[in-house]
Amino acid sequence: MQGKKIFTGVLKFIKVMLILLVLFILFVIVVQRLSDNKANIMGIGVYTIISESMAPDYEVGDMLLTYHVKEEDLKVGDDVVYLGKVNDFKDKIVTHRIIKIDSRIHTKGTNNPVADPSIDYSQIYGKVIFKLSVLSTFSKLMNNNVLFYFIVFVPFTILIFFDLLSIVKDVKKAAAMEDVRIDFVNDFSDDLDDSDEE
Repeated sequence: MQGKKIFTGVLKFIKVMLILLVLFILFVIVVQRLSDNKANIMGIGVYTIISESMAPDYEVGDMLLTYHVKEEDLKVGDDVVYLGKVNDFKDKIVTHRIIKIDSRIHTKGTNNPVADPSIDYSQIYGKVIFKLSVLSTFSKLMNNNVLFYFIVFVPFTILIFFDLLSIVKDVKKAAAMEDVRIDFVNDFSDDLDDSDEE
């Protein structure tokens, strides 16, 4: 019995932590969308790959977690997200790999034959920390209505249903306990009245 309580407590803790993590990431995404990707939360940003320029490392629809780092912490081989300012890159958010650093930063998509126009540090939104595999998969599912329905919507609905059943069960149990208390108080009160009459 004690082991079951510990197991249930651990599961609830993990569930709450996952929910908080998802809410934080969603909050970061909403803030970025509302600020047109110019803001991040505590240096953290979330970006979605929209081209095949970084394949096979990152596929279209992959979501990346970035962190804004100091210029001296950037090195060749780092993947960075930056705002393009010239030619075809103008006003586009780009995720490419650093191939050279001198007075400027030189990047290139791993699947591209030529390097990008050089950039300066002020254009960099962040260094890629890792790919958010679960969110990437979720993002790809969101774009396929049939898969979204059967893999996300149906299980989520079932989860909510069972959570609601659990809440109803807890409320009924609390109401039953309250009825027992009321019956006990009424019985006790009746006993007191009977003893007063004698």
